[in-house]
Amino acid sequence: MQTWTFGDDLAMVFLAGEVVVDYSLRLKREFDASRLWINAYANDVPCYIPSERILKEGGYEGSAIGSMVYYDKPAKFAPGVENQIVSVVHDLLPHQFSAQHSGVK
Repeated sequence: MQTWTFGDDLAMVFLAGEVVVDYSLRLKREFDASRLWINAYANDVPCYIPSERILKEGGYEGSAIGSMVYYDKPAKFAPGVENQIVSVVHDLLPHQFSAQHSGVK
């Protein structure tokens, strides 16, 4: 993961892999969506990166016998992967971009 900021005007988040839309929706709730740009397929494409919702649903992106086979991965992601990823984004972005700090509801 990687972030770039341009003063207080714009924060860009770069996530590796093919992340599902839940990451964008969650990050835009937790940060000021009007100043946040989210990119996937950045720097590496290890596989689909499921959210907790997708892991629970199973299906192609969330199961070991679905998409993971094509990426030569032996198993699906463990529960908690979404929180780990979002936690790193919180660590990387300055606090002034958080929804709480900017007064975004």
